[in-house]
Amino acid sequence: MATEPKGHGIQSVELGLGILKKISEERKSLTATEISFLCGISKSKLHKYLTSFTKIGFLQKSQDLKYSLGTELIHLGLKASEQLDIQDICIPYITKLREALNETVALAIWGESGPFFLRWEQSNRAINLGIKVGSRVSVTESAPGRLFSAYLPKNKTQSLISSELKTDLLQEPLLKELESVKRKGFAVTSGTLVPGITAVSCPVFDLNGSILAALTVVSMNDVLDTSEHSDFILKLKQTALELSQELGYKP
Repeated sequence: MATEPKGHGIQSVELGLGILKKISEERKSLTATEISFLCGISKSKLHKYLTSFTKIGFLQKSQDLKYSLGTELIHLGLKASEQLDIQDICIPYITKLREALNETVALAIWGESGPFFLRWEQSNRAINLGIKVGSRVSVTESAPGRLFSAYLPKNKTQSLISSELKTDLLQEPLLKELESVKRKGFAVTSGTLVPGITAVSCPVFDLNGSILAALTVVSMNDVLDTSEHSDFILKLKQTALELSQELGYKP
């Protein structure tokens, strides 16, 4: 939820970055003619940018005269991603969602022992769940746990799932549930950890499209409509998508 900077910028810098964005969005090598068409600028004007970007390593030019992102730009992007702190970035999204719903909103991430809550914003309702920042939750019985189990590679979740189920074989109901979670894009649990409490989690993705966190709403049973196309689910999904996009994810 970044703020728009005020004041006048440098037009040539903005144009140059716009060219780089267009090239990156195509995800393939492009000729100068193709880039000129995409950006809506003349080849003569474009040539100066392509030459400069190639010199500093932001672009690379192949023998067939096609351009693609260069190693220096890729390294710069990786450095930027390392500085993204989801714990700080998520705050305005969690706060806005909590105020809109008047329900507890939290963010869980994956750790070596399963999912745990990184942030926990309590609603105005007088509900004490005994859960706080740092609390770890079940990988099979909690909404964040089921979400991560559905989206993460099996080698990251299998041992924890097997430990909880006390078997190396995933039970058919859980397999079907995880398939449903990934198909619908959210996980719901009711009364599995705390009687009378429903939790709903949506995935937050990183720039590589991998699940990074579980945006979670916690409420009393039957307060929220958790059906697949309800206004609540659509709002939760949209908030999770906006947070993902700020972290560099592109749908």
